[in-house]
Amino acid sequence: MADGSDFSLYLAARWPDLVAGLEEEGVAPDAARLAVAQVLLASRRSWARRTRDEDVDVTLWAELRERTGLPTRPREAAPHGVRPADPTDPPEPWLERAEQARGLRRRRRARLGVAWLAGVAVLVAGWAWWAGRPPPREVRQEANPFPVVWYAEGQLHLEDVVVELPGVEAFVAWGPGAAAVLRSGEVVRVDADGDVHDLDRAPRTLDEPPDAPPYLPLGEYDVLVQSAPVPGGGWAHLLDSSRRAGQQDEVRQSETGRRALVLCTAGGACAAPRTILEADGSIRLR
Repeated sequence: MADGSDFSLYLAARWPDLVAGLEEEGVAPDAARLAVAQVLLASRRSWARRTRDEDVDVTLWAELRERTGLPTRPREAAPHGVRPADPTDPPEPWLERAEQARGLRRRRRARLGVAWLAGVAVLVAGWAWWAGRPPPREVRQEANPFPVVWYAEGQLHLEDVVVELPGVEAFVAWGPGAAAVLRSGEVVRVDADGDVHDLDRAPRTLDEPPDAPPYLPLGEYDVLVQSAPVPGGGWAHLLDSSRRAGQQDEVRQSETGRRALVLCTAGGACAAPRTILEADGSIRLR
């Protein structure tokens, strides 16, 4: 680095004494050389200002002592005449190592900065998701009076809980809970405790409900609205006595007539119809 600049002249003249001064204080030779190279490299850009405004022998020596962990000695100048110049121990290789170490630190800081920004982005995205998520579904504990899952007035009734779930197009019992298609097109799973989760794929029974056995003992004005399998065997049949032309009824439309539930065993033996008092005429079994 013999370019004739004031920095190069100082480096050539003071390198041996700065290194030797640290070694005499107990700093290892390689650590002393790297410390001197790092401090001088950091000072090169502002060298003209520092030599104009400071006594660089004092300030550089203080920085070197601090960098190598030596006790501070205010206003002490770097030692002189400790060691003559040694052509076999030039500063250039150590300046190159100091430059490489500085580049490594800068890259590490850049990576940390990117990681920090990525972390902030994740937090922002998480907050946006949290703030934009729909309010939690209202769930209340309530024993189901029927042995099947049913839906009425925007509420899905499971075995032990009732879940507020507006806009259900179709549903089916699924394990201890249920699966449902919403009018928005979403497919969701409703756990037995009322938790609602998105589903990537609907169970087959939601799209292709099993064929129910015929229910024969219909009254003159009774209409079979829907049927659903009962867990453990048998079927539940939903009857409506409000109209004769029941096959033309819209199942989702609230009715004013009497609706009743009939439970039949797997062998076909059916109990007497039980009038449904727990819901209006919009009750559905699927």
